[in-house]
Amino acid sequence: MELERLYDIAEKENIDIINFKMKNKAIIGCFNNNYTIGLNYVDISNSSEEKTILAEELGHYYCNALYNSKYSNEEISKKEFRATKWAFKTLVPYSKLKELNNKGFTYYYEVAEELGVTEDLIEKAYKYYKAN
Repeated sequence: MELERLYDIAEKENIDIINFKMKNKAIIGCFNNNYTIGLNYVDISNSSEEKTILAEELGHYYCNALYNSKYSNEEISKKEFRATKWAFKTLVPYSKLKELNNKGFTYYYEVAEELGVTEDLIEKAYKYYKAN
């Protein structure tokens, strides 16, 4: 999936995306039933990182995985995992990993470059699919 497709998904869902300076690279919030994703474009290195981050934030939306500072670390970890899982299932489906492995792609960086995502997301996807 291309980065522009993620922006299209956000637009279809009426999720505003804004440039938002903060210590993190991204945040999603809901105010009066209106969702907004803030991306700190200054700290996002490249389009692969932007694509991965935006997919994770959309994962928070689609998985009802929003939280605030009052949540416990365990609850936050669970919600982050659900959002990340949505991101890699959307950007790195099992069938695509299998196809790339059959073509000789064996290193995380190779698969990440081919799919236009971060190596970290590829690693998480491999671990999840291997365990499940």
